[in-house]
Amino acid sequence: MINMLFLTRLKVLLKRKSTLFWVLLFPILLASAEYFAFGKFIKSTPIETISIGIIENNTPELLEDVLKEAKIDDDKNLYEVIAYANLESVDKALEDKQIELYIYEKEEKIEVVANSNSTALTITHSLIKEVKIIEKTITDAYKIYYEDLAAGRNPMEVNPQEILENITKEKDYFKDISSSKDATFYTFYFYSLIAMACLYAALFGVSIINDIRADRSSLGIRISSSVVSKHKLIITYFLASALLQVISSAILYVYLALILKVALGGNVGLILITLILGGIAGITIGMLIGALVKGSEAKCQGIITSITLSCSCLAGLMSVDVKHLVDKYMSFINYINPAALITNSLYALYYYDTYTKYIIYSCVLLGISLLAILGVILKTRGEKYASL
Repeated sequence: MINMLFLTRLKVLLKRKSTLFWVLLFPILLASAEYFAFGKFIKSTPIETISIGIIENNTPELLEDVLKEAKIDDDKNLYEVIAYANLESVDKALEDKQIELYIYEKEEKIEVVANSNSTALTITHSLIKEVKIIEKTITDAYKIYYEDLAAGRNPMEVNPQEILENITKEKDYFKDISSSKDATFYTFYFYSLIAMACLYAALFGVSIINDIRADRSSLGIRISSSVVSKHKLIITYFLASALLQVISSAILYVYLALILKVALGGNVGLILITLILGGIAGITIGMLIGALVKGSEAKCQGIITSITLSCSCLAGLMSVDVKHLVDKYMSFINYINPAALITNSLYALYYYDTYTKYIIYSCVLLGISLLAILGVILKTRGEKYASL
């Protein structure tokens, strides 16, 4: 009989198109919108050698040397430096797209000219700033040297080449131990989207309570009149909803990882466990709302939508900056916000090489589910109706 009830409940849920839309289709549509909004940032393109023009006898020697020596890697130069006789010739080369940009010195300032804003322009501006810092450091060192020499303090001779090497030397102070470095900043928006999809499972929870209560639906009247245990029905309906939520979460994960090629990090198994725990939390919260709120199912669904979007917003769905502000000023909210617990669990899998944080967030999320179930039991236990 349990098997029959389970299969019947699955059929009932599959016929509820509005619930399936919010639980399954809406997250996929929103994920697609975010992907097309962030797509060019999610998939980073490799830096190619930049063709840059300079004017002979017009570019500071230090800057010219840095441009020629800068490298993307050991075998690839960052710049292809092409010298031109005058400003007119280098400007024509840029117009004919023989070079991407050019630089020249004007009134002791370095001007950068390009046809459009680009990565090459940003990189060049940054490099020129670095060269200016190096140049000022060397100039100040010489100034102090000559002042000490004039004062008879016998200073150590300045070696500009050594200063240049020390300033530009790369040093590694941290060891890279992360196992999932394929994730990007924009991945965190998709983590929040996953959390929202889990919380929308609350719609399943509301339908469970609505369908077993005689004051809510005709189905509830028939169930209350039957000899079937109400608690047995709740468990069966819960398992059917949980299965459908797990399938929905798996479809969303496959869509993000394999179709949109969003890098969600490693530990696929633990990510799926997080989706299951998040879905269970969503269902139980929906059951609690359905038990506590008096009124129609549509009213409960409206409340769920408001709560889900609010929790997801605080977890960083609209802006990661919102999550940072919550972390800074109201960090306790992250331990009562199920969406934040889901996203923090996923963050923990990405950031840490241990599972301590992940286990803590998962346990708190599971605790919220247990509290919600306890609340439902206390609210629905021993309910009586004057008439059916």
